[in-house]
Amino acid sequence: MLQQSSYSDLIEQNEVLKTVTLILLGLLVLLVIRNWYNLYKKRSFRKKNRRITKELKVSKTKIESLKTQATLVETLQRQLIASQTENAQVKVELKRYKQKLNETLSQKEKEMAQQKEVINHQKEAYERYVVFKSVEANNTRLGAHFIKNLINQIYIDLESSQNEQKSFLGFYYSFKKPEIKIPSLKALKQIFKLLDYNVSALNKENSSLQEEWNHINMFMELIQYLKPQANIEIKNTLSERRIEQLKIKPTLFFPFVENALKHGSLNEKGSFIKLTLEETGQQQLRYSLTNSIEINNQMKTEHSDQFGLNALQQLLDAYYPNSKLVHKELSNRQYLSELILHIN
Repeated sequence: MLQQSSYSDLIEQNEVLKTVTLILLGLLVLLVIRNWYNLYKKRSFRKKNRRITKELKVSKTKIESLKTQATLVETLQRQLIASQTENAQVKVELKRYKQKLNETLSQKEKEMAQQKEVINHQKEAYERYVVFKSVEANNTRLGAHFIKNLINQIYIDLESSQNEQKSFLGFYYSFKKPEIKIPSLKALKQIFKLLDYNVSALNKENSSLQEEWNHINMFMELIQYLKPQANIEIKNTLSERRIEQLKIKPTLFFPFVENALKHGSLNEKGSFIKLTLEETGQQQLRYSLTNSIEINNQMKTEHSDQFGLNALQQLLDAYYPNSKLVHKELSNRQYLSELILHIN
């Protein structure tokens, strides 16, 4: 019994040992399989790790490249922002300069327009000045025919006087009664004075009324010398102080006398020239000349109106506005030239 029990125990232990061996063997197989699997996984992980490492290196290289590019982009962005800011400033400056240029051009255009207007005014003023000076030149002229006749008459008188005089022991005498004339040398001297007054009138703005009246008297004396048959009457009602105080354009009164000389009838007995100067109001003078004319003198008076006295009208319009000039034929073979002069 004991042996059988012992044998059973051995069998049982043997079974247990088999079971344990199988379990251990199974565990060993599992351990081998696990180790093999782990080795396989390690190899797989190593490959994957190498691949990932390689990809990581490539990625790092790309990242570095991207960082470089990003830095470059940032730099470009900063440059772009700076350029945009500078461009904006340039635009502002350009706008300001453009506005300033437009203002300058506008101002220059205004200045040019003003300058053009000034030039036009100067041109008009110069043209008026030329016209005025032309009118003044016409107004200050002494007729060449009148001077020629005067000099010719002076020559005749001097020659006649020389032929009529006789000498005795170096003394000259004459029994002929002299005609009523101013001396020939005085007449010649008065011609020179009138010519000098006419020439200087072109460079003078004004002269005293006294100076003008003195030369008018010289003019009338020369007419009397040349036209001894004519009755010449001169009347002045102004005081000496007043006639010296007033100023007028030189030779303003000459065209009246010249008109009477050229177109009047002064060679006959009873022919005349009547000259009057008076003050009719404050700053207003009346200067009139009446002379005898021929019966059929219409053409001559019209010619006179067109040139001599009409030239005087232009002078009056320029320097004496509101003055009045009248020239017309009267009855009884008379012609009237009258000036109502407003003195500034």
